[in-house]
Amino acid sequence: MSQDVTNKPRYITGFDGLRAIAVIGVIIFHLWPDALPGGWMGVPLFFVLSGYLITDLLIQEYDRNGRIDVLAFYKRRIKRLYPALVIMLFGTATYIALFARDLLYNLRAIIGSNMLYLYNIWATKNGDSYFDSWGGLSPFTHLWSLSIEGQFYLIWPIIVMLLLGLRIRRISIGFTLIGVAGISAILLGILYDPMNINRAYYGSDTRVFAVLFGAALAFGWPSKRMKQVLSPRVKRNLNTLGAIALTLTIVTFFGLNGEWRMTYMGLMFVATAIMTSLIAITAHPASFLSHALDNKFFNYLGKRSYSIYLYQLPVFVFFDRLVKQHDTFWMDCLKIIIVLLLAELSYRYVENVFRHMKQSKPWYTAFVAQRSVQMTIVVALLLTLGTGYAVSAQETAHAKPKNTLEKRLDTNKDRISQANKKVVEQAKKANSKKADSHKIDPKTLSQADRDLMSKYSLTADQFSALRDQRVTAVGDSVMVDVAPDLQELMPNTVVNATVGRQAYSIPDILDSYESQGLLSQNVIISIGTNGTIGENDFKKVMDLVGKDRQVFWINGFANRDWVDKNNSFLSKQKNQYKNLHIIDWAALVKDHPDWLGDDKVHPNQEGSLQYASLIAKIMADVYKDTDK
Repeated sequence: MSQDVTNKPRYITGFDGLRAIAVIGVIIFHLWPDALPGGWMGVPLFFVLSGYLITDLLIQEYDRNGRIDVLAFYKRRIKRLYPALVIMLFGTATYIALFARDLLYNLRAIIGSNMLYLYNIWATKNGDSYFDSWGGLSPFTHLWSLSIEGQFYLIWPIIVMLLLGLRIRRISIGFTLIGVAGISAILLGILYDPMNINRAYYGSDTRVFAVLFGAALAFGWPSKRMKQVLSPRVKRNLNTLGAIALTLTIVTFFGLNGEWRMTYMGLMFVATAIMTSLIAITAHPASFLSHALDNKFFNYLGKRSYSIYLYQLPVFVFFDRLVKQHDTFWMDCLKIIIVLLLAELSYRYVENVFRHMKQSKPWYTAFVAQRSVQMTIVVALLLTLGTGYAVSAQETAHAKPKNTLEKRLDTNKDRISQANKKVVEQAKKANSKKADSHKIDPKTLSQADRDLMSKYSLTADQFSALRDQRVTAVGDSVMVDVAPDLQELMPNTVVNATVGRQAYSIPDILDSYESQGLLSQNVIISIGTNGTIGENDFKKVMDLVGKDRQVFWINGFANRDWVDKNNSFLSKQKNQYKNLHIIDWAALVKDHPDWLGDDKVHPNQEGSLQYASLIAKIMADVYKDTDK
């Protein structure tokens, strides 16, 4: 048998397995980001799959009929995707109205933009960062990807029909789409801003390259024209390439950090190309992946992957709010079980009900005849009432007012940026080694200097030892909170800090500074509030810093299981590195809860001053001992 020439679309075995891998990656990333830092790449895998399948089906329809029924395509997509999305949105809104009213803010815009498939565009300016794991995620953050797919479904059948109607060679169309995908990837790099990645991460123009990869593959690798039987040599080569693609995809899931600069400068594009090759080989009926990924477990998850994806974050967010000790492994497993139960209900009573509803019969006929349809309609009506109650609240029309901490962090970001510019300009002109070794004479201190000494409770010797030290400070929102005090006390300090940062981001940041010649003699690190400090990441940091620089690592204070583990880990490392100094903020602040803000994590104004003072005293003691 050379090729399939039937008119019926071919069911591609193995694709449910790829969907299962994608959704497993995303779920593990949301629950254990330090264990699978690249799990978010499950979303691009979904994108490529959608681009390939939709384009392949549209091409087949054009080949059969000489045209594409665009309206029928829209109806099929709406029946397949819209009901489950609306039920999830309305269910989440109803829960918020009843039990989580602090999440009412912006709810009208969130629901409206999701129902119009414009949520990702709204989120570029108004949404939470996809990588912010502290303080309670929004239950809607993950829906940005559905909007990109919805926009694709709206315009793509028209574009495909026009392209095919021009009689252009299909392989040429495929290469052109890859070129357009390259432009999208270039925009991703241009628009990347490490202090606010939303524009790059959520943008339709910056993320469409994954969908275009799939569409290009459909033009050059149509599913209907693949041979069922291959020669042993060709099959062996195909399977070898498939094994390589699968291995590299798994490596990507375990290794590609979504906050790395290089991820946006090309690594995401390359990783997506690798996943496209994985999809291409899986699509071939003679490949081992087509059969290996076709099993009951993967098929079960793959068929329900849409509903699993929909309900994951609402469950995780609301569960964490309800259960105090929610960060244990078994609690996380319970979250997954709840997601699977809701996904099963959604698959059976929403997705399947609307998917199998015949267009020739009015909806009320099915309502009378099928109990499952009756249940779905009743639940939908109740959730509609709940959503109406939710959006009637005044808060839903407005953004949540910023609290004192958020206002201070925003102000601090501007102050940090301005201070950094001055320090970087000076560092490029100065000899950093000479500047680092300089110590001012306590006798020459001005009144302003003495005021700072008093403010931070430092002696003249301590102040003079550290005042002109060059410092590179990196960290998360705690560092954003205290950085202005550090830069006031030590003006030659460059700070790189942002909300939600994970420990695995630090090596890349330090490596970037080292390559620019801006990594100072003193490195201050405040990280670990948002997740576990991995041993490998820690070693990378110490290797990058080297033995000649001094590392001042501040431990954390927060009611999260991983924070105590991080502190214990850090305390064990100080004996292995002579240049590592662990600053025990946790021990100091536990007896001073008045130094913390309302979240009991970030220092308030007084706490920030004490935080900086603690760092300064430890640093001064190090240089005092060095002088001896």
